[in-house]
Amino acid sequence: MKILGGGSLQLLFALLILLHIQTSIGFNSTTRDDEIRCKESERKALLAFKQGLVDEYGKLSSWGSEEEKKECCKWEGVQCSNTTGHIIVLYLTKVREDDGFYLKLRGNLSPSLFELQHLTYLGLAGNDFNFSRVPKSISSLNKIQKLDLRACNLSGSLPSQLLNLTSLQYLDLGYNNFNSVKNLEWLSSLSSLKHIDLGGNELGKVNNWPQVINKLPHLTYLSLSECNLRDAIPQSIPMINTSTFLTKLDLSSNNLTASTFHWLFKISKNLVYLNLCNNQFQGLIPENLGHMTYLEELDLRDNQFEGGIPKSFGNMCKLRYLYLYFNYLDGMLPELIGNLFGCLQLSLEELILDKNKITGPLPDMIKNFSSLRWLSLSNNQLSGIVSKSIGLLSNLEHIDISSNSLNGTISESHFSTLSKLRSLILSSNPLTIKLTDDWIPPFQLDHIQLRSCNLGPKFPSWLKSQRNFSYLDISGSEISDSIPEWFWNLSSRAFHVNLSSNHLYGVLPNLSTTKFANSFGLGIDLSKNKLEGLLPVFPSNVTSINLSENRFFGSISSLCSVTGGKLEFLDVSHNELFGKLPDCMMRWTSLVILNLADNHFFGKIPSSIGSLYRLESLGLQNNNFSGGIPWSLGNCSDLQFLGLNYNSFSGKIPTWIGERLSSLIFLLLRSNNFSGDIPLKLCWLTNIMLLDLSNNNLSGNIPWCIQNLTTLAEQEISAHDHDFIASRTGAYSGYGGSYADKAFVMWKGMERDYENGNLKTLKIIDLSSNKLTGKIPVQISILLELVQLNLSRNQLTGWIPPNIGQMRKLESLDLSWNQLSGQLPWSMSQLYFLSTLNLSYNNFSGRIPSGPQLQTFDASSFVGNPALCGLPLTPTCPEDEKSESKPKNRDMDEFWKSFKPGGHLLSQLGNLTSLQLVDLRHNYFDSIKNLEWLSHLSSLKYLDMSTIDLSKVNNWQQAVKKPPHLTNLQQDLCNLLDVVPQSFARVKSFTSPAVLDLSSNNLTAFPFQWLFNFNFSHSLV
Repeated sequence: MKILGGGSLQLLFALLILLHIQTSIGFNSTTRDDEIRCKESERKALLAFKQGLVDEYGKLSSWGSEEEKKECCKWEGVQCSNTTGHIIVLYLTKVREDDGFYLKLRGNLSPSLFELQHLTYLGLAGNDFNFSRVPKSISSLNKIQKLDLRACNLSGSLPSQLLNLTSLQYLDLGYNNFNSVKNLEWLSSLSSLKHIDLGGNELGKVNNWPQVINKLPHLTYLSLSECNLRDAIPQSIPMINTSTFLTKLDLSSNNLTASTFHWLFKISKNLVYLNLCNNQFQGLIPENLGHMTYLEELDLRDNQFEGGIPKSFGNMCKLRYLYLYFNYLDGMLPELIGNLFGCLQLSLEELILDKNKITGPLPDMIKNFSSLRWLSLSNNQLSGIVSKSIGLLSNLEHIDISSNSLNGTISESHFSTLSKLRSLILSSNPLTIKLTDDWIPPFQLDHIQLRSCNLGPKFPSWLKSQRNFSYLDISGSEISDSIPEWFWNLSSRAFHVNLSSNHLYGVLPNLSTTKFANSFGLGIDLSKNKLEGLLPVFPSNVTSINLSENRFFGSISSLCSVTGGKLEFLDVSHNELFGKLPDCMMRWTSLVILNLADNHFFGKIPSSIGSLYRLESLGLQNNNFSGGIPWSLGNCSDLQFLGLNYNSFSGKIPTWIGERLSSLIFLLLRSNNFSGDIPLKLCWLTNIMLLDLSNNNLSGNIPWCIQNLTTLAEQEISAHDHDFIASRTGAYSGYGGSYADKAFVMWKGMERDYENGNLKTLKIIDLSSNKLTGKIPVQISILLELVQLNLSRNQLTGWIPPNIGQMRKLESLDLSWNQLSGQLPWSMSQLYFLSTLNLSYNNFSGRIPSGPQLQTFDASSFVGNPALCGLPLTPTCPEDEKSESKPKNRDMDEFWKSFKPGGHLLSQLGNLTSLQLVDLRHNYFDSIKNLEWLSHLSSLKYLDMSTIDLSKVNNWQQAVKKPPHLTNLQQDLCNLLDVVPQSFARVKSFTSPAVLDLSSNNLTAFPFQWLFNFNFSHSLV
């Protein structure tokens, strides 16, 4: 007989152990296949559970009441004990398919499920239970050892009945919607727990979580990430029964601060994994973290740590992953790297220090970290040359030193032993990459990012060896060459190819026959070059095409070959393209961005544009399109940017724009042939920031409902860049990016090109150069966030709205070449940001309001108004010699002599009894509680307290009635409150106001009882 060797004995022993385990949990291979073990009560419980679910993908197709499905132990996700026949495992977690979609169940979490009282494992993670609450009957699962309800869309509070599950060892309730949790005391009853994950739930009201955790003696894994935890950790916490087995701790994405470390250092003896990222930690990184010698992974990213890295970290002999990015670490990089010297330099595999404030060069000593696979130092303040010793890190797979100020030349020596390198990211450094034409790199790269490095002037020939890349960005790299033919057949994995902002020239080949055509979804950016010729044929599954700012000509009909339904981005603007648009847009149903601006297209917009249901930005400006705006465009309900300016469109502006395109933020119809009235339903565009209807043939009135353009009245800016990415819901993310709308905008009288996100900073209405009539609606002054208003070159009549002064953010106002009349509102002097003003060629009369603003403009801003006077037109007005001049404050010199900073300024004004004018606007007086001093100013005619906080003044109405000759009262933006007694309406003083401004306060109907008692002997403004 052959004697078993040592290895065979070990194998035999393992098999015996496995057999024992199977028998102990009830599996028996001798059970007959035709024997039905399923318990009828448990089968009914499962069917009742299924009844409340929506099974879109047939995951539970094996479940049923039919005779052939009677054996529930053979149902999908069900395991029974061969000894007892009871269901002991129910495992129905979501399943990820090859295409990246998750198959999940939807519906309610039925209490019938918890009739399966012999369950030892219940796994339902990733299904959607529609905000169901966990039934209290869960307490009946007293044999359960593993409970996994992660990301099940459950809600309410954690049921206290969980404390009855005394056999529980594994509990995962993470990423649900539990938001009524006030304590976790029930956890301390589950003394067998080894694994707890409550991450992603609201635990902000739980103050005793550290004390509860300390009562779990067998705990090995704890995750409380994204729980809104706050510091509730006393200096001394009883450590009785505290687990000595805890190896993994995740407290990331909370609101924890330094006091957490007092508790952490007491329970950290055996920690292997520690995640404290995205909290509120500040100051220096604690030295004691370096005493956690069992740690293999330490994540401190996204906090507010300052200073350097503690020297104690060098003694962490098992540490493999160190993440410190998104902090405020500073100091020289050589010093920080030096503090890691010790046994750590042999174990460290990943060092990530991105987005700090680290300075200095990449030091030669980095070569001592022989295990380093991942080195990332981007977005710091590094400078100097890159040491060639980086080429000695033979295990390096990823290096990212982008967005610094490193300089010098990168040569073959920097890559001498980097055969494992997969990601090379040097972008946004003034580096020169000088490699010989015959050099063959030792690596095959997946990610190549060399944006804004100097690779030119020749196209880099070393790329010829890189046949597996998926991401290539060599934009802005000073290449002045044609694209070699071999480039298009390098990689069938490419999904992001960016060669933009170079000096590339030549004609593109048929890209549908190259290796790039085999990519799952190619995104290509060749913009801002000198490429020419006809547009090439692209692969059918392309996701993004940017050929803008080149010299392409001819039709775009070749783009109709893009039929894969993945195209999300198409920009061929600023070329020499011409012809009618092909009616094939129904093939581009995923399109988010379409920019055809600045070409020579003509004809009507094809109706198939209505197939672009996901379209957010449409740029057709500066072509020669004609006809009307197609009704089908209304199907693009997500549209935010519509640029049709500088074309030959005609007809009326469709009313459905306001009805069906309610997401619009930018509407540019400038310089077309639109006619008719401005539709009232344009007022439904509550998100609009830029409305340009100028230089058309529009007539009628400016809609009174203009006040409904609420984004122009509120501070919140709703505009944002457009995100586009291929296969958003699939496993493959594809080429993606962010696109900022761009357009030519008439700004302060000059046309400017706004791009790179600057457009979304503007809030403009431009209705100039039309045939609009009627008055300027007073409601326009409600648009407090407007920065430019241009109504020039129309036929408008009437006055300027008197409250225009409350539009404080106006920088440009043009009302020229109309038939406006009357006096200029005094409130215009409060437009302090106004830098461009044109009121010329109207019929304005009277004095130009004095103040610090209007007199700064040139006289040309007011010419063509013969009856207008005052600076800057004329030094004086005719009435200055016939009537009383402006009230003079003869006592003011004495007042300022006696005034002491910090004194009671307003009460001292009461001593100047001959005052006729008091202007206190735009000052910052603290704690004004009364205006009694006004009762002493019997000669006062003019009082302006605009923008001064009078919210604590309860007698403002009584006070302003005291000066009997007061005719001009300005108290706008004073935070006034309703405190008008009815009896006050009968007071006879201050009965003849000419100007009364109480706008932008907190008043309701009460002031009318006071207002209607006035004797309006003058015209009240």
